[in-house]
Amino acid sequence: MARFEVPEGWVVQAYRFAMDPTPTQLRALASHAGAARFAHNHMLSLVKAVMDQRAAERSYGISEDQLTPTLGWSLPALRKTWNQRKESCAPWWGENSKEAYNTGLDGLARALDAWSASRRGRRAGRPVGFPRFKSARTPRSVRFTTGTFRIGADRRHVTLPRLGAIRTH
Repeated sequence: MARFEVPEGWVVQAYRFAMDPTPTQLRALASHAGAARFAHNHMLSLVKAVMDQRAAERSYGISEDQLTPTLGWSLPALRKTWNQRKESCAPWWGENSKEAYNTGLDGLARALDAWSASRRGRRAGRPVGFPRFKSARTPRSVRFTTGTFRIGADRRHVTLPRLGAIRTH
């Protein structure tokens, strides 16, 4: 994955907030984090199924051009496949921001890239194993990178897509 170079004259800013959500907002945040986990696990299971199917077909002696089509592991490829499947596998997808699903897919794309690079010897450090499914016990998180997010005029609230204004500490 190519590294982003900051163009001359640009300023990069990032903010980290300690939020103080209401119980309703807390449930919505949990829903967003759960959606990220669901997208990650769903697409990981699809990647594994395609890999296992192709391995089985090879063991039957099927030629390479007749194998099940591969599934792209890049973020755009995973996002395209997710968008084609989300209506059937997650009919509730519209309740959360698209950023929630993108968070899970981005993590999966990075994990698959690290595993692939590690297998080929193009990654420094310890060998990386195949990505694992995320359980409900893993730390929950979601990132918002696009959409309407801003700091309130009172400097005490942050506005996030689909969640609205959330009070900060």
